[in-house]
Amino acid sequence: SVKMAENEDIQPLVCDNGTGMVK
Repeated sequence: SVKMAENEDIQPLVCDNGTGMVK
């Protein structure tokens, strides 16, 4: 949750693209 700060609140830490976000 570093690249999409607007979605880090609703997106879990899945690390799909290596940043710690789904997208």
